[in-house]
Amino acid sequence: MPQDDTGAPIDAASLLAAQPRYAAVATALASEILEGRRPVGTLLPSEQELCAQFGVSRSTVRQALRRLSDLGLVASAQGVGTRVIADQPRGKYVLAVRSATDVMGYEGPVRLDIRGRQRIVADAALANRLNCPAGTAFIHVHGVRRGADTGEAISVCDLYIASAFTEIAMSDDLAATPAYRLIAQRHGIPVAAVHQDMGAISLDSAQAQALGVAAHAPGLFIRRQFLAQGGQLLEATTNIHASSEHFMYSLRLGGES
Repeated sequence: MPQDDTGAPIDAASLLAAQPRYAAVATALASEILEGRRPVGTLLPSEQELCAQFGVSRSTVRQALRRLSDLGLVASAQGVGTRVIADQPRGKYVLAVRSATDVMGYEGPVRLDIRGRQRIVADAALANRLNCPAGTAFIHVHGVRRGADTGEAISVCDLYIASAFTEIAMSDDLAATPAYRLIAQRHGIPVAAVHQDMGAISLDSAQAQALGVAAHAPGLFIRRQFLAQGGQLLEATTNIHASSEHFMYSLRLGGES
C-alpha cells in the first residue's frame, strides 16, 4: 500500500481521480501487450481476475476491454475469453504509452546494480537538478545500469521514486524492471507523460571510474520525469553516460525503417 510523506496509507485510486478508471486499466493492459509481456495469441485474465487485480468493478473492466478491442489489440469470444490479436494499436491512444516506454529502451537486456537506497527530501539543489518542488519526498536509489549479458557499465543511475511507492523502491524487482512499470503493474497508475532533458558534461572521478573511462572524459547527462495523468510525479531519474564511443542515444519517429 503506498504511503504519503507522513507514512499514512494512500488509496491508489485517489491518484487516478483525474482520469476514468477504465482508461487506467486499458492503459496498463495495453502497455503489457506493447511490451510483449502478453504475447499475441495469449488470453487475458478473466474479468473476475482483472477486477481483483485492479480493484475495479466488472463494468469498468468491460469498458477497458472494449477500448482495447477498439484499438485492435484484443478480441473476445463467448466461452473462450479475451485474446490478444495484435501488438500494435490501430489508433493513437496507446502511442503515447509506447513512446513513454521506448524512451527508456536499450538494444539489449539490462539490469540495475543497486548500490544504495535512502529516504530523502529534495533541498533546493536537488530540486533544481530534478526540476521538481523543493521539499518533495523520495526514496533515492543509486546504482550502475549494466548489460545483463556482458556486465558492462552503461550508466551511473539515480532513481528518485515518489515516497508513496516506498515498497517498489525497496523491491528486488527494481533491478530488472523500471519503477514506473512496477507502479503501473501493481497500482494501476500508468505513465501519461515523460519529460526528458539532455546535456553534455565532464565526468567526475567517481562517475568515470564507474563507467570505466578516464576522469574528466566527456559524458552525457539525461534527466527524465515520469508523470501520471494530472501531473503526479511518479519517478525522476538521472543517468550519466560516457561518450558516444561507449553509448549512443538513438530516437526514431515516423514510418518503418
